[in-house]
Amino acid sequence: LSSGINAEYGAYAKILSHVVQYPYTAVNGVLLTVATDDDDDDVEGNKDEDRRVDIVDAVPLFHYNISLTPMLTVALTQIEEYASNRSLKIAGYYHANEYCNDSEVGFVAARIADKIVENCEEGCMLIVNNELLNHLATELPFKLFHPVRSTDRIDWKEGDKPRLQYGERGLTLGPEIMKSQLYRSVVDMDNHYDNVRCNWDNAALDETVKLFSESLLSAAEE
Repeated sequence: LSSGINAEYGAYAKILSHVVQYPYTAVNGVLLTVATDDDDDDVEGNKDEDRRVDIVDAVPLFHYNISLTPMLTVALTQIEEYASNRSLKIAGYYHANEYCNDSEVGFVAARIADKIVENCEEGCMLIVNNELLNHLATELPFKLFHPVRSTDRIDWKEGDKPRLQYGERGLTLGPEIMKSQLYRSVVDMDNHYDNVRCNWDNAALDETVKLFSESLLSAAEE
């Protein structure tokens, strides 16, 4: 099982943008990682190997249809196809609760995460710590949970604090998203189902984050 996760810039930007765009309600989404040749080996028994999982992308799901609905099933099918075409796979679930002081795994979050990790041995769940959204320059506002499987249920146990790409320097992305209002460009599945011309892959947001990442690296080399 994985001991923790590393969140890459693009994934972090999409999760944070999704949360900030809809501060009045709960939001959720799917986490993606790279599909490797080791995946088959994991299924055959190398499950005790302690390693971290890189979350390379995230797909925002919903902001007003957060439940186990047929829409979730349709969305997950689309995301699985999208991931497969890019040599990625589903690695977990993220969820931000409605209320500022609520950063626990609630019933709805647990049930959706259960479904998402059914076929994902290293699956994880990120709960957004809403109280840390005012401290983005110094804190990564996530709590990590791992599934603990038994015969008839899945429980969620809190794990190590997630790491962000570029470490402490990488935290400058959070305030930049707020300052530039980049979060206004994020598109989730609710937006897409309302208007299919809205692209839930958020490629434009990816490009902006890529430019910021390059400027960060250039500044570090000077």
